Amino acid sequence: MNAVIVGCGKVGSEIAMTLVTDGHNVSVIDASQKSLDNIEEYLDVMTFLGNGTDLELLKEAGIENADIFIAVSTSDEVNLLSCMIAKQFAKCETIARVRSPLYYKQAEFFKAKLGLSRVINPEFVAASEMYNILQFPALSRIDVFEGTNVVISTMHVTPEYKMIGKNLQQIRMETPNIKALVCAAVRGDEVIIPSGDFVVNEGDDITMVATRNDIRAFIKAEGIPNRPAENIIIAGGGTIAHYLVEKLLTRGKNVRLIDKDEQKCIDFSEQFADCEVIKGDGTDRKFLMRHGLSMADAFIPLTGIDEENIVIANYAKNATRAKVITKVSRTDMNDLIQTLKLDSVIYPKMMTADIITQYVRAKNAGAGGNVATLFRYLDNRIEIAEFKATSEFKYLNIPFAELSLKKNLIIAGIIRGGEFIVPSGRNMIKDNDSVIIVTTNKGINSLTDIVAGK
Repeated sequence: MNAVIVGCGKVGSEIAMTLVTDGHNVSVIDASQKSLDNIEEYLDVMTFLGNGTDLELLKEAGIENADIFIAVSTSDEVNLLSCMIAKQFAKCETIARVRSPLYYKQAEFFKAKLGLSRVINPEFVAASEMYNILQFPALSRIDVFEGTNVVISTMHVTPEYKMIGKNLQQIRMETPNIKALVCAAVRGDEVIIPSGDFVVNEGDDITMVATRNDIRAFIKAEGIPNRPAENIIIAGGGTIAHYLVEKLLTRGKNVRLIDKDEQKCIDFSEQFADCEVIKGDGTDRKFLMRHGLSMADAFIPLTGIDEENIVIANYAKNATRAKVITKVSRTDMNDLIQTLKLDSVIYPKMMTADIITQYVRAKNAGAGGNVATLFRYLDNRIEIAEFKATSEFKYLNIPFAELSLKKNLIIAGIIRGGEFIVPSGRNMIKDNDSVIIVTTNKGINSLTDIVAGK
């Protein structure tokens, strides 16, 4: 597959790396020579200096032979216009990153009139993830399989958890009515695809697949408080805050937003009459305490500086009982974040790259089952994917006990007719099933790829 990417910042670079790893030919356009030099140091890509709306430059980058065109520059206007131009000169799929709330409200119009295949808004995606976590404060991460009630969630095992010292088989026997499967675990630096004899230790991070109701029941069975956050403080009035405040107020939550920029405070007050807006420094610890941090159910630092977000999140985590969600833009701070053991960390740029990678793999998949959803966890060491099985999948109706699956891979669940099934050796994949796969293997592009020696 031939791909052209406009913009090689954090998102563009991450997408390019994934596409190259998956064996695709990639051309990258950016207005910064430094950014192009950086990406050339570690990736085998063709680079072109200039504006993504320059037709001659697009032709030079190979737009006429492109299969997919991805515009993720820092400018919404450049992304939309370059996609429109690309669509006129090639039969490629086009994906645009759009961040402005005004433009994003018109996403369906842009898709229809400009022929866009996909419009992606990283700020909206991040706000949705934060909102989901606020409904399940016991979790550090929760992702939703679109169109279903099935989620994949991660929780940090603290001394209160009753599962400590028990293996997964024993845990399942003690909770027979809960449909949930632990599909991954992290212990120190080790990433584990666990079997039934895996024993849970304090300090583990475990990831499981289940319905929302079963996740809630599992947390309750472990004796962990999980009351949805009602009183939320947000520090920073950017675009993510806009989307998040809108979601929270719709559900009747009490929201207090802090920003030191007077105009931002005025804008938020005018747009959201039910949001309490305070002008001040959201990174000042004493100021936060004076304005209710100690009594808040949740605290979300959304300043434009990662280091500020991390420092104030670490303070709130240690000084209060609030659920703390930290937004981080840079993808090279994972070691520091792990050292501080922050609760929930959201990487909008990584989430955007995952969505685009999922789309590309779906378009490039072989027969038998295309990837419908893709999540990458733990610095890309685990991939969790949902595949749609078709009649062309040659291993339909064969019990899992008779299938030879690849190593470091587990079938974590099946969604059939809206019902979630925790698989056993007797279960099998049927036509039109959604199959959830968890693996440390790279580049599982289709359902057929899960079988060894196919």
